[in-house]
Amino acid sequence: MESFGKVALNIRNPSPEVAMHHMVATLKPGSLSDSLCKKPTMNLDELRQRAAKFMQLEELKEFRAKTRAPEEVERKVYKGRHV
Repeated sequence: MESFGKVALNIRNPSPEVAMHHMVATLKPGSLSDSLCKKPTMNLDELRQRAAKFMQLEELKEFRAKTRAPEEVERKVYKGRHV
């Protein structure tokens, strides 16, 4: 999103439709691009809002994975049994 914003600022009077098309087309495969295929956005503001929600979700997943990893290792190491 940040790099797109920087590039978009350098273009004079970009068409919203063209900007949205290029932004969606350059997304990496994943849950956001899947969601946009199922339900396209109507404008750039909606696209930014949805992207922000997906970024928050990814950050939450990473946080949970980091905080739960030591617990999982501890359970497996404890005498080879799950507690």
